[in-house]
Amino acid sequence: MKILIAPDKFKGSLSAMEVCQAISAGLQKDEIYLHAMADGGDGSLEVIGEHLDLKQQIIETIDPLGRPINTFYYSNSKTAFIEIAKASGLVLLNHQERNPLKTSTLGTGMMIADAISKGFIEIYLFLGGSATHDGGMGIASALGIGFYNENKSKLLPCGENLSKVDSIVNQFVFDFEKIKFTLLCDVNNTLFGTDGAAQVYAPQKGADEKMVELLDNGLKHFSEKLFKYSDIEVADLPGSGAAGGIAASLVSIFNAEIKSGFKSFAEITKLELQIQKADLIISGEGRLDSQSLQGKVVGGVAQLCKKYDKPLLLFVGKNELSEHEENILGAKKILSVFDRANDLDDSMKNASIYLKDLAQMVQL
Repeated sequence: MKILIAPDKFKGSLSAMEVCQAISAGLQKDEIYLHAMADGGDGSLEVIGEHLDLKQQIIETIDPLGRPINTFYYSNSKTAFIEIAKASGLVLLNHQERNPLKTSTLGTGMMIADAISKGFIEIYLFLGGSATHDGGMGIASALGIGFYNENKSKLLPCGENLSKVDSIVNQFVFDFEKIKFTLLCDVNNTLFGTDGAAQVYAPQKGADEKMVELLDNGLKHFSEKLFKYSDIEVADLPGSGAAGGIAASLVSIFNAEIKSGFKSFAEITKLELQIQKADLIISGEGRLDSQSLQGKVVGGVAQLCKKYDKPLLLFVGKNELSEHEENILGAKKILSVFDRANDLDDSMKNASIYLKDLAQMVQL
């Protein structure tokens, strides 16, 4: 029996490969193939590095608050793979420092500028885990765009200045006709409104109700200025609300394309072919909920299993699906770490042990 293990990470607990290894250790079968997966969220860079022969590019840049840091991105002959969380991520700030009015994607923009200066003409940007809400102003600033207020003063690229943008000036230092940007994300949220970046994601980045309103109105205003600049409408674009509205600037100014993170990873890593060759597929993620069915790794793997009539087992941190949603997913069995752990903290700290134990119980 050929078993393919293709999970997402257990966020805050295990990487996707560590999940693979824990389940594999419990199964103790000969023909097990580990295929760590991601969907554009934080951790995607690590996964892509496990599947492709890539070179690590070390770079000095800045964090979301402008402090110097060292980080990296991956590359091959013509493509750079950059994860926004490496320079603009929530993990780089402590809880007291979280403030989406002040944070910026400038550090990520510096990484992109470095990649372009080294001759990479395709830029893949993984959007998960950002601490920012600047509509991509920081990235655009690093690539030669100036944002000015009504007094013609140049604005710092951060969330609180979205509503102050009056004019956008092209000061490009690169030929962007030759550069292709692909944005990979795992959500379909639009730029602003009830399903937008501010109302859905800004609170976890440190925003209170007043700040959420300010940021939401800011992105609405900013999108109007971008439309005036480029004649490209991004307000209702699915995925434009990811990572604090980064796609607003990148789509409008640099003609970036938003793609499903899972579908892109499946294509890059040849997941579909591996599923066709396997007799049993195992997937999973930290929290299995309704969003898992909407473009996430588990939902995507489940669809491919249905396509090729392959049995699917799921190992998850916690299962929050309704019975109806479980039926839609179509897994033969869902095994939950939380059901065996003493509490949430125990399940997070000892997920590897519990996954191995759960795998040992599986009858194949």
